[in-house]
Amino acid sequence: MTIKKVITTTLFVGSVFLLSACVGQPTVHKNDFVYNGYNFGANRDTNYKQGVQDGCKTSDGDYTKNHNQFNHNQSYHVGWEHGRIKCKGK
Repeated sequence: MTIKKVITTTLFVGSVFLLSACVGQPTVHKNDFVYNGYNFGANRDTNYKQGVQDGCKTSDGDYTKNHNQFNHNQSYHVGWEHGRIKCKGK
């Protein structure tokens, strides 16, 4: 084997090992809000969580939205959008 092939092979194998460390289950921390198998982040308030749950139900075909909260509460609104998008097709 030539030195060029040895270096190329070594770089390739090393890259595979490095990239394989990035694959797998994401880390879930103590304060993370996990719903329907998705991690929506840490320290989410009650309105955001309810929005996520309603958005996920909507993405499953069961339209659920508190229109007053959606129009007047930014946290619920963002949670609803995140839930609808992340849970779609699950």
